[in-house]
Amino acid sequence: MVPSLRFRRTCLLLVIFLLFPLLKVEAIQGLGVAKARKRSSSPAVTPQAGEAPKPQLLNADSNPTLRYPVSVWESSISCGWLDVTRSSVSYTVVESGRKGKASPGVKFMAPGEVQYLVAPANAAGSEEFEVRLSEIKDIRLIKGNLLQIAFARRGPLLIYLPQGQWGTVGKPRQFEEAAQQNLAGTMGIQRAVQNFDTVLAEVKPPPPPPLDVRLHAEPPSVVKGHPVTLVWNSTNATSLDLEPGVGRVAAAGGMSLVPLEATNYTLTARGPAGTKAVSVFVTVTAPAPATLPTIVLIEPSAGEGQTVEVASSPLIIRGVVMDASGIPVVTINGKSVTMRPTSAQAAQFRSDPFALQPGENRFEVSAVNGAHGQAKVDFVARLTSSVPKVQPAGPGNFRGLSKAEILSLLQGDVPSARVA
Repeated sequence: MVPSLRFRRTCLLLVIFLLFPLLKVEAIQGLGVAKARKRSSSPAVTPQAGEAPKPQLLNADSNPTLRYPVSVWESSISCGWLDVTRSSVSYTVVESGRKGKASPGVKFMAPGEVQYLVAPANAAGSEEFEVRLSEIKDIRLIKGNLLQIAFARRGPLLIYLPQGQWGTVGKPRQFEEAAQQNLAGTMGIQRAVQNFDTVLAEVKPPPPPPLDVRLHAEPPSVVKGHPVTLVWNSTNATSLDLEPGVGRVAAAGGMSLVPLEATNYTLTARGPAGTKAVSVFVTVTAPAPATLPTIVLIEPSAGEGQTVEVASSPLIIRGVVMDASGIPVVTINGKSVTMRPTSAQAAQFRSDPFALQPGENRFEVSAVNGAHGQAKVDFVARLTSSVPKVQPAGPGNFRGLSKAEILSLLQGDVPSARVA
């Protein structure tokens, strides 16, 4: 008796059900691709294996990660991010596939404000994975344009797929066509997994030029009231600030300042490589006490505040002045004197004649050096001699007095009656 058609169909379905767990994912995927090729009426797309698009670089300094937009075909077709590091490969689903238990109501807001369905990491049927490089058994291109990563008991197929195309891949035929169009990107992923540091060097931007700044003070220690010169220069700086009290300065230059106290000058440079600050400390000392000239009176021999007896008039004052900084300027009672240098620090001086009045005559001898230090000697000259009386001439001996004789008489304080 020939089995009925219905019975034969039932047996065939039973055999398929029993054998289904033993079928490998690769066989199912290959079957799906073959069917997609058979059903597709569109012309084949020529694979593009040109320059691979550059991945996004994350955590460039701490844990560099190369991120690729991909589509993965395992139990379903999904889209998301493939992150490659030195030690691992991980896949995060952004747009879920047709299978699994992804909530259709959950949305993911991706860059560019494009919404995609989300397959949570803990959802049944999620294609997400994270595997260490040491656990990957093989990574190779199959069928010419599909990248298979074999680890544990899994062998997902993935292709490079720009994020703008994620919404267009949901069927095996679309997956195959996208694989042909993005072969260069898929091969770039394989290269990144196998030669991470090489790809990282191509993607990572070169470090900015080093920032350098220098500051010098001349002299580093000054007397209060004296200037200090600050000189600086910089390399690869976009801005420099000098503090305290100066602000923005040029990339190189110099400036004269008069600090009133010890000051720490700081120059801060900013540039593509960051910020760098250098400082220089300037010490300010109190000025030394001003040195005073030395005055020695020779004629008359008098000291400060002394009184000397003088027997005649007029009086000519002579002495010596000395100072370590040079020859001072000498005046007596505000009048200049005649100077005769004897060295670079000493000179003899001599005054014009001073007419003395009977009794006390006060004198001030002053010497001022280049640092405005002033020394004085005040003394009193007491005229003690009497002026000889003038005897009237005898009769017949009258004669006129010359001008010099008249002045001589006046200097002797002769009474006007006697002069007449």
